[in-house]
This record gives sequence, C-alpha cells and structure tokens, in this order.
Amino acid sequence: MARMQGVSKEQAPPDVREIFERQERFYGAPLNTTPIYALRPTILRGAQALAEGIRASRLLPESLKSLVSLRAAMINGCPF
Repeated sequence: MARMQGVSKEQAPPDVREIFERQERFYGAPLNTTPIYALRPTILRGAQALAEGIRASRLLPESLKSLVSLRAAMINGCPF
C-alpha cells in the first residue's frame, strides 16, 4: 500500500491532466511517479522539463537508452 495518495487524472488541473494523457499515449499508462509529482504541479513540470532536456540532448545513442534504463533499474532494485 502506498504511503501517499497521489492525484488522479480526473482530479488534476487541465495542464497536469495533459501530462497524464501524453504519458498514456506514449507509455500506455501514466508513469508511477506522476500521481505523486502531480501533488505539486511545479515539481511535475520541472521533472518533465528535465526528462525532455535529457532526451533532446541526444548525448546517448537511441540504441543504448533502454539498456541504460534497465541497468539503472537493476542497480536501484526496481522491479520493472
């Protein structure tokens, strides 16, 4: 059971709801952190801007992104 109750897409303000919908289109569902970050929309938007900046930098070849994500998840004990 989660310690914090996040924000649902239906409860979110329109600009935050757009982030939920964009993640649903791209990943099939919102990321696990999105409902918690959505408790503070400025933090959610900042995290989105950071992720977009990393993607836009193109410092990591596309062929390695999934492998790096998988390795980081393994190091952190993430089950996904």
